[in-house]
Amino acid sequence: MAPFIYRLQKVYELRERKRKQQELRVIEAVARVQAVETSISEKKNEIRLLRQNMLSSPHTLMSMHDEFIHGLNHDLDRLYVDLQEAKEHLARERELLIKAEAELEALEKHKEKTYEAWLEDEKRLELKRLDEVASQRFFRNQLEEIELEEIELAEIELAEMDALAEEEKITLKAQEGQSL
Repeated sequence: MAPFIYRLQKVYELRERKRKQQELRVIEAVARVQAVETSISEKKNEIRLLRQNMLSSPHTLMSMHDEFIHGLNHDLDRLYVDLQEAKEHLARERELLIKAEAELEALEKHKEKTYEAWLEDEKRLELKRLDEVASQRFFRNQLEEIELEEIELAEIELAEMDALAEEEKITLKAQEGQSL
């Protein structure tokens, strides 16, 4: 029985590699979203701490604190934009992953169907071989029976010929006995 060879194995391996690469991209995108979220929480914590420190600092530094808080809020807004972009990038990467998985799954189903068809062909070929062996045995047995019948007929004919020869001998002896 010949081993199963999938003719699209290279394409299957390529799609599998593409899916794995896409999984890595999704993991990187998730890590980027988490990093931006961590940065946002750190920035919020920094703003909160600065506001608490403002309460205990001299009033002459209030304008500087306000400017610094304004800068931090601007950074926080930029981080929110980065977070939105990172989430959109993550969504695109997940869509590409879903597409890659669907392509791979379609090829896996095709491979399974091809394998099942190959198994059916192998079964059919095996049955054909067994049928040939059985028919050869049948014909060989038929030939042996015919040969046995021919041998039996030959033996019967030989026995009949011997019996006729005996009868002729007896008849000849009888004729010789009468002629004497």
